[in-house]
Amino acid sequence: MSVSKMARPRGGFYRYIVLGSLFVIYTFNFVDRLIFSVLQEPIKHDLGLSDLQMGILNGMAFAVFYTAVGLPIAWAADRFNRVSIISLSLAIWSVFTAASGLALNFWHMFFARLGVGFGEAGCTPPAHSLMSDYFDAGERTRAIAIYSLGIPVGGLIGLVAGGWVVENIGWHQAFFIVGLPGLVFAIIAKIIIKEPRRGAFEARAAVPVRLIAVFKALTTNRTFWMFSMGGALTSLGGYALNAWMVPHLLRSYGMSYAEVGLKFGLVGLVPTAVGTFIGGWLADHMGKKDLRWYPLIPALSTAIMAPLFFLALQMQNSWLLMAIWIVPGLCGGIWFAPLFGSIQNLVAPGMRAFASSINLFIVNIIGLGLGPMLTGALSTHFTLPDGSNAAAALKLALSIVVWVYVLSAVFYYLAARTIKKDWHGDGK
Repeated sequence: MSVSKMARPRGGFYRYIVLGSLFVIYTFNFVDRLIFSVLQEPIKHDLGLSDLQMGILNGMAFAVFYTAVGLPIAWAADRFNRVSIISLSLAIWSVFTAASGLALNFWHMFFARLGVGFGEAGCTPPAHSLMSDYFDAGERTRAIAIYSLGIPVGGLIGLVAGGWVVENIGWHQAFFIVGLPGLVFAIIAKIIIKEPRRGAFEARAAVPVRLIAVFKALTTNRTFWMFSMGGALTSLGGYALNAWMVPHLLRSYGMSYAEVGLKFGLVGLVPTAVGTFIGGWLADHMGKKDLRWYPLIPALSTAIMAPLFFLALQMQNSWLLMAIWIVPGLCGGIWFAPLFGSIQNLVAPGMRAFASSINLFIVNIIGLGLGPMLTGALSTHFTLPDGSNAAAALKLALSIVVWVYVLSAVFYYLAARTIKKDWHGDGK
C-alpha cells in the first residue's frame, strides 16, 4: 500500500481500539501456543513419546518456522499492509492449532507445530510497527506493555481451559476448541484495524530501508544486541518453565489437570500480567529521567528471578511453592515492555518491523527453541531406564535451567552502558 493511501493515525479512543484488537490477537497467539504445556502429559502417554521429544515439540518444532519465516514477513511488513499480514497470520496459526488435534504420532504433531510457528511469525513484528504509528515515543513502551499482556492472559486461558477440557473431553478436542475461534477474529481484525501512515510521529517521513542498510545500522548498535541476548536468555528460562511446570506439578504433587491449570495459571500468570503492566509504566516513567532505566529494570527483575524460582522448586509442599512463585512471577512480566519498546526506539521508522523480527529471531531461536528442548533433554538424561524417578529428574532439570536468568541480567546491564549513544526515539 502506498503512503498516500495509508490512513493518518487516528488519535483519541480509536487507537485504543486498535491496541485492544492487537491485544486480543496476541492473546490468541499464546492460548494456541501455551495450551500445549497443559496437554503434554496425555499427549506424551498417548503417542508414546519421551521428555526430549516433548521438548522438541514444545520448542524447536515451533521455533524453526517462527524464527526463519519471521524475517521475510518483517521485510514485507516494512513495505506492505501490516493489518493484512497480521490477519492472515492469525488465520494460518488457528488452522494449524486445530490440526494438532488430528495428530496420531510424533511427526504429525511436529508438522502441525511447524504450521503454528509459521502463522505466529506474522504477528508481533508488524504489530509492534503498527503501535509505533499509533503511539509516540513516550507512549510506546506502555502500549507494548498492554499488548504484551496477551502473554499471561493467553497463557492463563490456555492453562485453565486446557486443564478442564483434557479432563472432561480430551486433548484432541482441546486443540479444536482453542484453534477455530481465531479464524473468526482474523476477519474481524481486518475490518476493525486501519493501516496508518508510517512514521507519523517522527521528525521525517518513514520510507522502507534496504536490508543491507538495516544490517549496517544494527551492526554498530551495541545496545540492540545486548538487549536481544538478554531477552533470549530470559525467554530460555521462561519458556522452559512454561513448558514443564505443568508436568512437574502433575508428577511431583499428584494434582489433577484441572487443578494444575487453575492454580498454576493464577499463581504463575496473574502476577506476570501485573508485572507486565508495571514494567511498561515504570520504564516510561523512569526512562524519561534516564534512558539507562530501560535495560536496568529488566536487569534487576531477572536477577531476582533466578534464586526465587530455584527456591520455589525445592519446596515439598505445593502451597509453599506457589506462595514463593508470586514474586518471581511478577518479575517475569516486568522485562517485556522495556525490551520490546526499546527495540522500536533504537532504530529508524522504516526498519522497525525488520529490527523487531531480528530481535525476535534471536530471542526465540535461543529461548523458545532451546528452553523446552534443553529442559527435556536434561530430564531424559537424569531419568532412570524404568522411569521411576521421572518427577525428580524433571525437578533437577528445571532447577538447573533457572540460573540462566543471572546471565540475562548481565546482558541487560551491558545494554545500559551504551543505550544513550544508540537511542533513536525521535526518529531523526
